[in-house]
Amino acid sequence: MFEFFSEKCTMHFALRLLLTGCFLLKLMACSGTAPTPESPVPTSVLACQKTIQQATRERTVHRKGTAGFEMLAGGEEAYLARLAAVEAAQQTLDFQYFIWADDATGTIFAERLLAAADRGVKVRLLLDITKGAQKEVKKGVLASHPNIEVALFNPMTAFQGFFAGNPLPIIGEIDRMQSRMHNKMLIADNAILIGGGRNLGDTYFGVDRKHNMRDLDYIASGPVVNAATKSFNLYWESPLTRKVGPSETGDENEEKLVSLRRELRDKKLRLARKGDFPFPLKMARVEALQRLNELSGKMVWDDYEFVADPPERMLSRTKEASPVWRTKEGAIRGAKKEVLMHAAYLIPQEEVLGLFKETSDRGVKVRMLTNSLSSIDGLLAMTGIANRRKDILETGAEYYELKSDAPVKKEYVRVSEDTLLGMHTKGLVVDNRISFIGSYNMDPRSKYINTETGVIINSGGFAKRLKGYLLEDMQPENCWQVTCEEDGRFCWTCEMPGKPPVRHYRDPDVPLRKRISYWMLLHMPWENLL
Repeated sequence: MFEFFSEKCTMHFALRLLLTGCFLLKLMACSGTAPTPESPVPTSVLACQKTIQQATRERTVHRKGTAGFEMLAGGEEAYLARLAAVEAAQQTLDFQYFIWADDATGTIFAERLLAAADRGVKVRLLLDITKGAQKEVKKGVLASHPNIEVALFNPMTAFQGFFAGNPLPIIGEIDRMQSRMHNKMLIADNAILIGGGRNLGDTYFGVDRKHNMRDLDYIASGPVVNAATKSFNLYWESPLTRKVGPSETGDENEEKLVSLRRELRDKKLRLARKGDFPFPLKMARVEALQRLNELSGKMVWDDYEFVADPPERMLSRTKEASPVWRTKEGAIRGAKKEVLMHAAYLIPQEEVLGLFKETSDRGVKVRMLTNSLSSIDGLLAMTGIANRRKDILETGAEYYELKSDAPVKKEYVRVSEDTLLGMHTKGLVVDNRISFIGSYNMDPRSKYINTETGVIINSGGFAKRLKGYLLEDMQPENCWQVTCEEDGRFCWTCEMPGKPPVRHYRDPDVPLRKRISYWMLLHMPWENLL
């Protein structure tokens, strides 16, 4: 099994810790000393599921209007847009991320946000997962900066010491341990919004040494930024958010901040040299403003619908579908000619399969791309994808899986090693008019467990851009078209230019070790957690 840092592997970190957590419970009970919570979730928040469901309906951010959008498809343009937003900010920076990795990309942005705070920008940083998170971002010394606030969003009672911030189960919280804040947003000066599917980590920008994920973001301005800020504030003010306190007080803080600046700068340079990092490590404000102006000039201004799940949804113990899913569902249900979709973790259950079949039966051409066993970053998710292949094909949809050595990798990957290519994209185009970009995967976890965000853009011009990107990965040389033979076997087919089609009757391009690990996991009954 691969040993690289990934979103899907991280999401199942809590699942893999269930047995460990049960052992720890027993150990703590035997010791006679219970851990002291730093900021336990108030009982009033957990008391009434009816109240939670009502809050979920009332506090969902769901605004329509006209705003400007430009697509950020390539890793380089997505990285540079973020860097420009950070360097150009003069008043506020709000970060909301599921993963902030402890690698070159994560360290660069930690160092630049500290530099922004030094010049007077008010920074708020909200993280979900702390496993593998950027070490300096988690430190209390960062939160001791007068212009920086750091918070962890996690529906677990917090522990002190070694356990602080880790999603280990305690009595009454094992179900909630699986719920994650999957939102990804960066808001600068309440004027620029960058949202979509990317976490902050090398693999999402094409600069990882082992595995890189094709991904998708948007940059936006106009009223949609206000909706995103409202969503961020709901999470920031939630009783599920634990603020990270300063590590020291008074002069000791300033001394530690001086040390932190040096530590981040040295670490950034060391990681960049080690990985031959191809992008700039900082950007002059003049250059940043110029890049943002160029992106603004490319924006398509049209009708949009921004939607984000409220934080209360994490506490619901009923199967209540995400408002983001309902928005995406409405776009598909209204299709008249074509549905084109990228879904990194495509695990549709009965309701979604019914929607695909109903859409296909109306004569709508439905095409979808997901990861293959060779390209995916998490074997648990692949078991769900594999177990739903036949169901998807029976709906009448065309079904494709990305090749890990797809020629399109040359356009995206910026490191010299022959890395694997995967996909982390969540994109949708309907009838060459309606587009969706967001954090929502087509899996049970996004639909019922995590919180998500996304935007629907009603624009033929934007849809044309997005469709071109989605179709690139679906070219015959970049993916496998999966079909089902009369004898029930799956067939993977690809075509390289000027060569006859290549066919396989088992998952192609998979090393034996990974195949064995996958086979061992394939029949486990955990689809609802994927």
